[in-house]
This record gives sequence, structure tokens and C-alpha cells, in this order.
Amino acid sequence: MLRNWWLFATLALAQGSLAIGTVGTMGTSIGLGQSTGNSLPVAQGPALLSVTAQEAIVLQPVAIQLRAVFRVEDREAEQAVVALREHRVNVEKSLAELGSIGGSYRWTMPVLNHTVPFVENAESARMWMRRQAAQMQVNNPQMKGRLREMLLQEEEELDGQSEPLPMIHAASNRLIAEWPITEPNLDSSVEFGAKLRQMAQSKEFRGTKLRVQLTEEELEQIMPLMGASAYASSSNPLAANSDTQVLYVGVMTEVQEAAALKKCFEKAKAQAQRLAEAAGKQLGEVKMISSTIQPLAPSVNSNSPSYVNGVLVSSPYGVQDAQEKTDRRTLQVNPNDLVLSVGVQVGFEIR
Repeated sequence: MLRNWWLFATLALAQGSLAIGTVGTMGTSIGLGQSTGNSLPVAQGPALLSVTAQEAIVLQPVAIQLRAVFRVEDREAEQAVVALREHRVNVEKSLAELGSIGGSYRWTMPVLNHTVPFVENAESARMWMRRQAAQMQVNNPQMKGRLREMLLQEEEELDGQSEPLPMIHAASNRLIAEWPITEPNLDSSVEFGAKLRQMAQSKEFRGTKLRVQLTEEELEQIMPLMGASAYASSSNPLAANSDTQVLYVGVMTEVQEAAALKKCFEKAKAQAQRLAEAAGKQLGEVKMISSTIQPLAPSVNSNSPSYVNGVLVSSPYGVQDAQEKTDRRTLQVNPNDLVLSVGVQVGFEIR
């Protein structure tokens, strides 16, 4: 005989104010279930009471981090790589002059691309131009002017009669620089972060002058692609991830994690005991237990990106970011958003 019965209850607990380094209540959810099937003659086992509890940990910043992408262009590939190497030396020198000690620098390997200047993806830009021109042609068969020239240019490209686009070599790599924050220099780190943001916006630091100077003929040739590329980049969420960012780092210690796990288990067991008594049952042994750690979302007034264990999910530098997964880390623009949630799910036998 097929029998299925489920009981589910959710309890919301009031969340109190949190202080730095303390553990706060998040909430508890409870489920009770049993299921047996008639496809195979299996013995009916005891029901399990599944309980989930969470605790919030507000972290104190332990480091301040700068993430920046640098790009150098040249007509020759070798010269682009050499110029990028020289710019790296200047970047580290500028950071050292800010006065903060104990900084560490991690650079990715240089990446060399052969590309159209000022155009992120020439083929995507071409496709966007083709769609726009074709749509205009459908809406207005008598279309004239620049968009019609775009269609004619496409026909020339197919015939192999168009002038080749100017190409340059672009060398790029990424820096993650990090400086420790201790209790004595906690206030001064705010000032240091402001200096980092100011420096990161300067043209000398970003290396905007290290781009190839194009002729007027070359600029006129790639102008339509530049506009299409700018439009495509603005609508691409990955584009913002390559910008320079100054972030605060929070790391959960083993002591904090152990305390949060203990409180979660105690709360889950107490709630399970109350639910079992309400159902006229007895609570048995633990049959299943698991835990999760995840960052809480930043405040609604903040537009800053969220990171999981130091990794922005949509980051184009996933390999380098994955190196930070070994720690219980979270990174935020606002140091007051460094909050991790520890969750525990426990399955109790119920009789």
C-alpha cells in the first residue's frame, strides 16, 4: 500500500543587532517527511525530521585589495609585451609610494591579442551593424546615407574588394594587490583606500597613453565599428568586471565557524524537539547533517558587486580568482557589508 505523508513548518526568528565579530540569529526552517513506494518490497523506515538553522557572522576587514586590468598596444607584438612589462614596474612603484607596507602583488600571465584598435570584438561589432542596417533597409527600402554604405561595405567584404581593417597587437594582464589591515591601522585603511581609488583613475596608472596612435584614414575606417563595439560593451554585464576596483576583504576564522556551527545545531535540535513533542512523537538520533557558508547580499542602497569566497561569479579571470577559494572569504566595496551566513541542516530520526 502506497503511503506518503509530509509535514512542513517554518519558524521565523527575530534578528537582533550584530557587532563586529559576533554571531547573530538568522532563522530556522523545519520539515518532517516519510515516503515508501510499492515498486519494490522494501521495509518501512523511521520518519526523518529535517531542520535548517542559520547564523550570521559580521566580519572585521583583514585586508584591502586593488584589482586592475592593464592593457598596452603596439604595432609590433614584441614591443607590446616589453611595454607592458615596463608599465608593471611603474605600477608597483606608484603603489609603494602611497606609504602602506606589507603589500603583495599577484599578476596574471600576459595575454597577447591581434585586434582592431578601440574595438573589443570586431566580429560582434560587424554583426550588430549588419542587423541594424538590415532592419533599416526593411523599414525603409529607399534608405540612403551611412547605413546604406554599411550594407554596401558588407557586399565589398564578401567580394574581397574592401580595404583590410587596421590591426594592432594588444598585451594585457591583471593585478591583484593586497595590503593587510590590523586593529591599529583600521582607521588609516579607509584613507589608504581613498588614495587607491584616486590613483586607479589616473591616466598614468591605467596606461591610457600606451595606445597606438592611428592615422586619420584608419580612424575613419574603424569609426562605425567603434560605435558598434561601444554599444555592445555597454549592454554586456561582463564589461564592468574588468574595471579597477578597491575592495575590503573579510575572512571567517575557524573559531568563528565552529561557534556558529554549534549554535546552529543547538537551535536546530531545540526546534526539532519542540516540533516532535507537538506531534506526540519522540526525537531520535541524528541521521544526516550538512552545512553551508554564503555571503549575505549587500545593503539595498549599495550597487557594489558581491563576491563568494573572494570570487566574482562572472569574472573573466576565473583561474586567478579561484586561488582564493581556500579561505572563507568575502569581498565588498563597503567594509560594513562583510557578512557571512553559516547554515546547518540536520535530519533527526522521529518515532
